[in-house]
Amino acid sequence: MDLISGISAASEALKLIKDLRGIDRQLDVAELKLRLADLVDNLLEAKEALQDAKQERSELIDQIDALNAAMHQHAKMVDENGLLFELDKNGNRAGEPFCNQCFVRENKLYRLIQSKWNQGPRYDCKNCNTMLLPESRR
Repeated sequence: MDLISGISAASEALKLIKDLRGIDRQLDVAELKLRLADLVDNLLEAKEALQDAKQERSELIDQIDALNAAMHQHAKMVDENGLLFELDKNGNRAGEPFCNQCFVRENKLYRLIQSKWNQGPRYDCKNCNTMLLPESRR
């Protein structure tokens, strides 16, 4: 149930309360019970809608936090010819490179493994099996 329906149910419940206050004492008990049952139904609908809205709000906050974290992570990275390096606080490359393909596709950082190749050094990603050559080998 969405928030608009919940507000509508709460409004209807308030109208029923107003009607209940105005009931003449001479009305029979059955009418009173019927109106009270309607009131309970509307209040339950309003409660459900507010719980759904609270859950949706929480999920949206989690998504915003995840997007902010990803944005900050991207800002700390630099791509140098397919090799993705993390930047230190001074803006210099820090450590061994990460796989740029895995970062773009999965938004995950997988450290590349430097190995020897018959034509010199290369970097391998154990996640996506990509092989990258340092700039000097291209």
